[in-house]
Amino acid sequence: MPQPMQISVRFFEEGQTPGPNLPEYTVSLELLRKLDISKLKQYLHCDVDINDNYDISPLISAYNIVLQHHASSTAIRVGNSRYFGFPGYKPNELSPGLTGLEAFRGFFLSARPVFGELMINVGVCMTPFYKHARLDSAYEEFVGLSKGATLQRFAQNVKVTTTYLGYTKRRTLLRITSLSAEKTTFVRDGRQVSVAEHFQNAHSISLKRPDLPVADLGTAGRSNYVPLELCVIESQPFRGLLNDRETTNMLNHACKTPAANFEEIINEGLPSLALTEPKASILDEFGISISKTMTDVPGRELPPPKRLQYHSGSPSVQPARGSWNLTNVKFHTGASVTKWAVVVLSDGYPNPSDEDVSKVWTGFREGCKRSGMTFANQAPTVAKTPQLPRQFQDNDRSKGLMEIKRTIQNLVRNNPMFLLFLLPFRDTKLYPGVKRICDVELGIHSVTIVLNKVLKNKGPQQYYANIALKLNQKLGGINHTLDVESTRWLTTTSTMLVGMDVTHPGPGSKPGTPSIAAVIATIDESFAQCPASLRCQKSKKEMIDDLTEMMLERLRAYKKRSGSLPERIIVYRDGVSEGQFDTVLERGSEKDKILDAFKAIHKETKDLVEYRPHLSIIICGKRHHARFMPKDQKNQSRNGNTRPGTVVDRRITAVYDFDFYLQAHDGIKGHARPTHYTVIYDESGFSADVIQQGTHTASYLYARATKAVSLVPLAYYADLACERARCYLDGFLNSEQLSAPGSSSRKGEGKGKGKGKAMATDEREAAEQRVYDAAIQAWGQGVHLNLKETMFYI
Repeated sequence: MPQPMQISVRFFEEGQTPGPNLPEYTVSLELLRKLDISKLKQYLHCDVDINDNYDISPLISAYNIVLQHHASSTAIRVGNSRYFGFPGYKPNELSPGLTGLEAFRGFFLSARPVFGELMINVGVCMTPFYKHARLDSAYEEFVGLSKGATLQRFAQNVKVTTTYLGYTKRRTLLRITSLSAEKTTFVRDGRQVSVAEHFQNAHSISLKRPDLPVADLGTAGRSNYVPLELCVIESQPFRGLLNDRETTNMLNHACKTPAANFEEIINEGLPSLALTEPKASILDEFGISISKTMTDVPGRELPPPKRLQYHSGSPSVQPARGSWNLTNVKFHTGASVTKWAVVVLSDGYPNPSDEDVSKVWTGFREGCKRSGMTFANQAPTVAKTPQLPRQFQDNDRSKGLMEIKRTIQNLVRNNPMFLLFLLPFRDTKLYPGVKRICDVELGIHSVTIVLNKVLKNKGPQQYYANIALKLNQKLGGINHTLDVESTRWLTTTSTMLVGMDVTHPGPGSKPGTPSIAAVIATIDESFAQCPASLRCQKSKKEMIDDLTEMMLERLRAYKKRSGSLPERIIVYRDGVSEGQFDTVLERGSEKDKILDAFKAIHKETKDLVEYRPHLSIIICGKRHHARFMPKDQKNQSRNGNTRPGTVVDRRITAVYDFDFYLQAHDGIKGHARPTHYTVIYDESGFSADVIQQGTHTASYLYARATKAVSLVPLAYYADLACERARCYLDGFLNSEQLSAPGSSSRKGEGKGKGKGKAMATDEREAAEQRVYDAAIQAWGQGVHLNLKETMFYI
């Protein structure tokens, strides 16, 4: 081939019939390097000098292209390596009707380098899809069922096809207008023309329903109106948030036993992906052969903590199968409540009676007292909001939230320690609004009870006990600790555990909405109280910008409680992909920012000795597709999973990394997913046994449950804090304003359109900056000063 080689390509969507006026792009092909298979073999056998910085990723990407060639041409790809909709597959319904969703079951496929060989990771996965339907029929059904609510969730960047031009064209739905085809007009040849009239004159199409709104298939800067009846929603992945019923149905369809999943991979997955018979010919051409059997890996089962420490005088609590119960047990340190108040949200028909309200708060208080909290002999103040406008009258619930805030403001004058909110049912707007009012604006702790759950429950004691677990930690109590032996690896040298995570805007967010970072840390040797630092940062940026100041806040809190600074810091960092491990350690990135915090706290304390604790950074990965199943039934849990404490650190781990898979929890339903831990930086010199056993026992410290959790609690808390912080920007993260898909430029340049593309990019970036600035203004100072050093987020 000539170097470089340039070809012209006309762009059209997959499934679209090529027509006139397609954008044309020039693609330049240039040979940059040849991939040497022998280098891969050397890498897999640790025969490469690690200081050479040999990058294996281009070669693995090449293998993935070959391995996924058949799947990419016969199924629907979602993301990089997941494929759905194989021929003959029947989806499961998640919600009824044309605007409902259905669950597609598919397979994940990727090459994984491990010591001595290259493995193929195949996993079962599931994702929601839109149903194939005409847009006008779907719209009418939605309006009939929703009583006037907007179509926002359903219309989030959904792609529709049209054929009225004589060929199939696939475009993204920007919005559905409020005016009908008869009343929506635009200027054509110097006069106002309605959409209905235009389609009659230009395309000889007489609309059957000119009274319906029109679809805008254009961009934020230029509309393109098409009648709903001429648009068809193709089956495609749904990228929004599922409602409660859909989530439940999704879990029911997805949760299969390990044996069922492994059987499906062997009998359906490998043939569908053409990895085994019938085998894709391209694999033979590249000399690739794949075993039909699962890989056997050695594993160990780590013991749980010997004892969990509760209040003195309580029975000894020994976990079994990853869980324990609190019968006749009181919190290690129970919080004391002097004043509190109850807020009843009048958002139902009928609203709860005074008798029901009294029954609920009384039951709640007694549940807290049984768990070891103390309450003054004084009934709470009970306040009811005025009747809130219904959602179809107040779509974003802003009017309702104003009424709620007025009610709360009257209560906080008496300085209650917390507010108990009684919600008639779950509401995706009221809940985040209430949390923002309490956490950010007024600075008071809050807990919520959903009445339709507790009033229907004949034995709500467990429900109240679960809320007591949260409330006690919020108010500074300690639910439980581990026995001395289980925390010895942390207490031989004073240690601060840190959890870090970042949450990003999703498909339903306004473009430009900030990402939110959370840093959580322990403050003493009980490792129970873990306050949080939260920050906004640039949209979809994973590395934490303001980490130095956030770590400073955590170090100050530790010194204030413990009297001195920790000699060792262990960071559990969630949310970082394997390709970003090096980024965490790069000059000026997260590791250096933590080190800068050590220097800054040294200047504050003015000690003569330089403050430089030992630092360890461990990445926690949950977004992987490694799954295990015991070969011997005697090692299985109740539904065929590996038992709590199972650790795997050989055969499928990385070639050079210090990593392991740990399943600390009991997989009660479905196929348990272990957490993949990778130690990327360690100044303490932890052995594999110490860090594995220590991480496992730490998984029993999670305060919100009486079970070991799948993710080490500090990282889990960071995730919870991020989720709570999303409430503060709910209007940006879950917006009625859809992103403008047409406004983002494609890579490459169309002929003669470079200047227009550049202008569109500038306009998009300016619009995103305005959204970011507005979100930062809404964020204000973040969490109120009253709550900053508490576990308000739990």
